[in-house]
This record gives sequence, C-alpha cells and structure tokens, in this order.
Amino acid sequence: MRPNTVRAINAIFSRGGDELIHATFRRGRVTDAQAMYELSLPFIESGNLIVRKRELFEQVAEDFYVVEIDRTVVACAGIRSFTEMAELFNVAVDRRWQGLGLGRFLLASLVSLLREQDFATVLVFTQSTLGWFVRHGFTPVDMAVLPAERLALVDPDRGSVPLVRSTVGGAEVLESLAELTEVTIEFAKAGHAYPWEGKFDSLLQFTEHHGIEVDSLCWGGVCGTCAVRLKHGTVNYQVAPEIDPEEGEVLLCIALPLTHVVLDL
Repeated sequence: MRPNTVRAINAIFSRGGDELIHATFRRGRVTDAQAMYELSLPFIESGNLIVRKRELFEQVAEDFYVVEIDRTVVACAGIRSFTEMAELFNVAVDRRWQGLGLGRFLLASLVSLLREQDFATVLVFTQSTLGWFVRHGFTPVDMAVLPAERLALVDPDRGSVPLVRSTVGGAEVLESLAELTEVTIEFAKAGHAYPWEGKFDSLLQFTEHHGIEVDSLCWGGVCGTCAVRLKHGTVNYQVAPEIDPEEGEVLLCIALPLTHVVLDL
C-alpha cells in the first residue's frame, strides 16, 4: 500500500520581510539516519520518545519522512501500517525551529500522504504532547479498538495515550492545514478575528471577503502593493515573491497562513 516514491513537497515560509525559509518534506533516506537520531536524541533523553539507537534509524530510514531546511533535517516522523490504520511515531521537531509551524507542515504532509495511500485513520501514542495533537484533531481512544498487532507492542509502563483522527486530503498539502485545526486570522486595527477557511486562495482574498480594506494590484507577488505588517505568526508563500517587502511585512496576495496570524490591518 506504501508507494515506492513519495513526491517531495516544497514550501516557502515567511515571518515578514525578505528573509524566506525554504522547507522540503520528503521521504527519509539511509543517509538521514544520523541526522534523525541526533534530532530525536533530546526527546529520547527526556523520556518523550522511546529509545531508538542510531542503527535502528538506518534500518528503517525509508519508513521515515523528514522536513529539511538548507539540506539540514529539522523535523522527522515515522509511519508504520497495520491492517486497519496507520500510525505516526517518533514525531520530532528541532527545538531551534519550533514555533515556526514546521510541526503543522510535517503533520499535514503526513496525514495527506496517508489519505493517498487509502488509510482512513491515523494513530499516534503520546505522553507530553497530547494537547498539541488534540488541537490538531486527534481524540483519545480506548486501547481495545486498536488492531491486535499494535496492542502487542504496547508498553503499559510508559503510560502513553493513544489518539486517532481521520486522514485529510486536498489538491495541495497545505490546503489540508485548515482541516487539521482551526487557524485564526486577526485584524489588529479593525479589532476583528476570523477562523481561516481553506476555500480562499490567499490572505488577500480572505481579507477582502471580510470587508477589510487593503490596497492590491498584481495578485502575483510582483508589485508589493498589498504588503502588510505581520505582527504575529508565519505564512506560506505559494510562489517566491518578485519583490522584497519591508522588514516585518508580508505580501497578502501570495500568502496562506501556516499558524495563527495577526495582521496590522
């Protein structure tokens, strides 16, 4: 059921200004084993992840998926499949990159991939990150409903909680973010906040739909007319902008929210 090749997903993140972060989601490789091990090690040492030696990452490298920035692995997670569902395991994001929305990007990519592979349900076991997964649509489930082959692997001494959610799918992976969890777009000057809806093509379209006035012209990241100060959050650019906005500003016409966003409008 798992394909031999998985399409890489490229994303351009911005927190405002001309500094762009280029991230890629792709399938793991044997050459990633050391990087995935080092990334996971702090979480293994804290007890949040079970102990996995470097050699194991090498053996199961192709069961992992990673996010890399500047050819450096900054997030990873494994997938194991059972008869009725698939499970995410060893979900880790480099602490130096947390808060950017990489975890949501990784999760959206994984649950969309599982939909493509005809899995309807995804499972995760967690201790300390239960709240984060619940915010992303996972709900606790009774152990009794899990496949027998997964129950055989449970270590009751860890006290991990099983959670499940449905997989999601869209024409583009980042469209699936709206299905994972509610993201709010706040207009600071207007004093309004609205939940993001995946049907909108850009933050500019969303802004105009809600009656917030903003100048615009090209709708393609070329002219810079719709540049607005981003007070909080991270956006994903659908294409690379052809103009560098001022520090702290984003181009609404090519931007989609990756996290909760506060705009100076």
